[in-house]
Amino acid sequence: MKSFFKSTFFKFLLVTIIFFIVTSPLIVLFGPFTNLKRAVVGAIMRSRHPHYITWLFNQEELTGILGVVTQTQQQKVFDFTIRKDSNLKIQKIESNRFVGYILEIPDPSRVQVATAADINEKGDTTSNIAKNNNAVAAINGGGFYDPNGTGTGRLPYGFILHEGKYLLGEQVDFDEEVDFIGLTKKGNLIAGTYSKRELEELGAVEGLTFGPPLIINGEKVIKSGDGGWGISPRSAIGQKKDGTILFLVIDGRQPGYSIGATLVDMQNIMYEQGAEIAANLDGGSSTTLYYNGQVVNKPADLLGERMIPTAFIVK
Repeated sequence: MKSFFKSTFFKFLLVTIIFFIVTSPLIVLFGPFTNLKRAVVGAIMRSRHPHYITWLFNQEELTGILGVVTQTQQQKVFDFTIRKDSNLKIQKIESNRFVGYILEIPDPSRVQVATAADINEKGDTTSNIAKNNNAVAAINGGGFYDPNGTGTGRLPYGFILHEGKYLLGEQVDFDEEVDFIGLTKKGNLIAGTYSKRELEELGAVEGLTFGPPLIINGEKVIKSGDGGWGISPRSAIGQKKDGTILFLVIDGRQPGYSIGATLVDMQNIMYEQGAEIAANLDGGSSTTLYYNGQVVNKPADLLGERMIPTAFIVK
């Protein structure tokens, strides 16, 4: 009799575990737990395999789950005197949920966009892009298409602007607006939706396509919620009132070390660091900060750095 009850218990336990494994994804994706659903869907959408979600939900449903970050302010370009200070400062960022790093670059004129050598064929790692351009520091840059999650880092989209010339987006209509993060001749960081005409008027010389903006005119853009993109490794760029550029990375997808950050987390860190303007860069497995000859953070990809098409570098 004792053997019977023991056998029955283990069978019940096994069935319960199998039932939990089978039904938990359905409960997460279609159940009433809104915050959990947003976090999971946001993380998958920003991974290499967004098609796992896009065949379950249409764009309207995804917008309802994730929400959107809306930019309600027009950026005001502020004045500052460029400091020819070659000293860079790196700081570790820690909380009970994530670990990351922020790098301060006092002289914004040192920051440029750089690309993988064979950008239309394949990407390259952030560190290699930095080394190939004799850069002392670099952070991963803009977005790109990754058909079938191959991880080759090719097919960037939108604009790539370097030294005032469009490496990508030259054929785009002069008045068509595109998400843009970049720098002007005067060293101002700009972020938002701009046309080529507006970028020319602002004197933009470096930049690429990604977003959304996190801080505009010293004010937080996301007023409620977590930004709708879930918890993930993240990268961001910002600028203080004195012109100092900030590179920020937060590691993620590594239980016991760093789970990741939301867009609001990134916004709050940039705000606390005194950013007058800040914007989100490509995250997930792309998140990488290179400084002084080495990668200082821990990229989420098990194979190490992910291949990407673009980066912001410090010459």
